[in-house]
Amino acid sequence: MLPYIVDDFGVGYGSASSLIWLVALPGIFLSILGGILAGRYGVKTICLLGLAIVTGSSMLCALSNSYLLLQLGRLALGVGGALVVVSAPVPIFQWFDRKELGLAMGLFSLNMPVATVLSFNTLGGVASTYNWRTPILFVTIVNASILLICIFSIKEKGRYAPERSALRSLKNSNIWILGLIWGFFNMGAIGYTTWGKTIFTKFLGLPLALSDFLASLLMLAALITPLSGFLSDKAEKRRPFILLSSLLMLVVFLVFPFSNETSYLLLASILGLSAAFLPPAVFALPEEILGIGKSGLGFGVLNTCLNLGIALGPMFIGYTLDMTQNEVFAFVIMAAFMLVTSILALVMKPK
Repeated sequence: MLPYIVDDFGVGYGSASSLIWLVALPGIFLSILGGILAGRYGVKTICLLGLAIVTGSSMLCALSNSYLLLQLGRLALGVGGALVVVSAPVPIFQWFDRKELGLAMGLFSLNMPVATVLSFNTLGGVASTYNWRTPILFVTIVNASILLICIFSIKEKGRYAPERSALRSLKNSNIWILGLIWGFFNMGAIGYTTWGKTIFTKFLGLPLALSDFLASLLMLAALITPLSGFLSDKAEKRRPFILLSSLLMLVVFLVFPFSNETSYLLLASILGLSAAFLPPAVFALPEEILGIGKSGLGFGVLNTCLNLGIALGPMFIGYTLDMTQNEVFAFVIMAAFMLVTSILALVMKPK
């Protein structure tokens, strides 16, 4: 919905990217704390608190009558989101064996692609028919419904690490390398989904509906994450899947700006298929690296780096489009993010 917000408030692409990084900012500072709090007070308590904040801040965004208020709503959304993200995956480690984690995390990883595909192919149309506030009001209702569902459905086992032990685990360099892998991967992936529609419509002259579809294909093809997670279980190795994903995405980002319209659909499909191999492998590793009972802390590190990536990736690309008015430079930056991801995967030494 960024194009409609840009037109409504008269802001530039770089300024509009603040609506992305403001959501990410709280996660940079609160995720590790949220992981520790989940260990102390329980996953369900922290998750429900986060969902309540997300619901209220979504309503604030929908009702905001100034760009500053909209930014504040997005900042509050980031606070609630940080608590949800670090707590929601923890029960998976409690209920699934290590040899099943790839498939379990592959199923869990469907949340982002399914939500993104639905958003790109429905909410944009609603915004163009009515206004950008209408789909946010709809999302507020969805958030409130999820909050009610989680009150009655979340069940957890008390398998948490002591706080002192958790803090000592932060000295493990491999969990930070894994976090950086997740962060740089999302700098490229979220940068593409954030600005893909703008690049395709305003820089490459494609129709609006086709641009929406191409921008969402990265997430649509990522629906195969359960398969990629299952394959990583069978291989009993996670790093090769991270390398395969990042290197293929690097190549596609470099080829994209020098291709023609007939190739865009194929390239966007390959991009999405490539992206599907990384999340299950990454999500299965925190407890393997840190030990049993420390997955909340591990996801705190992942979410800290994720939010750094979300904050910086779209911002760099947005300002690059402002300064160059050329899509080639944007795709080169995305490729550079994937190059760093692949190098980090080579450096990491999981158990």
